[in-house]
Amino acid sequence: MSRMKSSRNTDAKEQGYDAWYDQHIKVFYSELAAIKKVLGNVYQEQRSIEIGVGTGRFAQALHITYGADPSRRMLELARERNIICIQAVVEDLPLKDKSLDLALMVTIDPFMTDMQQAFAEVRRILKTDGRMVLGMIDRNSRLGDVYEKKYEKRQHEKGSYSPVKLHSVDEIKAYIHEAGFRDITIVQTLFRPLEMIPDIEPVRGGSGDGGFVVIRADK
Repeated sequence: MSRMKSSRNTDAKEQGYDAWYDQHIKVFYSELAAIKKVLGNVYQEQRSIEIGVGTGRFAQALHITYGADPSRRMLELARERNIICIQAVVEDLPLKDKSLDLALMVTIDPFMTDMQQAFAEVRRILKTDGRMVLGMIDRNSRLGDVYEKKYEKRQHEKGSYSPVKLHSVDEIKAYIHEAGFRDITIVQTLFRPLEMIPDIEPVRGGSGDGGFVVIRADK
């Protein structure tokens, strides 16, 4: 790809990405449990991709075959986790129409530069009965407030934090509906401050209380 529309520019931060999850391993397992809740058991047999795969941590844990990310260095680490990698952004995926059963995205919505194009592109690559699963930090949660302040402080830094914009669940739902997805399912987790999470957090339906929300939408 000659020019990437949304830039995560994470080449200098890939080690920090994994290190953060290593230090907050219960947060990782909580987020993973929420994603698994909406996926069910059949996804392991499907042709799947994680868009914004990063180092491949989630894709590996979920047995997802393919990963797309704009960061070449991130993809090098994802390949070490046996992910088949594509250097690309969500707004411009070099994949055939109706070629995949499942598309996963985890906390990449703040880095999208064209939300409408992003969701339209995800829908394009999914088969007729395919599904999209998106994990996000809810801007209207306590965790969202923490991350918004963090991003504001780093607004002028070069790298993955500039520019970024957290979204509310209602905002993301509106984009999903506009793209033509249906049958939306929502779950949430991370109900306490991250430093106060001693074990895996519960997964509950809906949104409004948990900082991490997972949305599943069918094509």
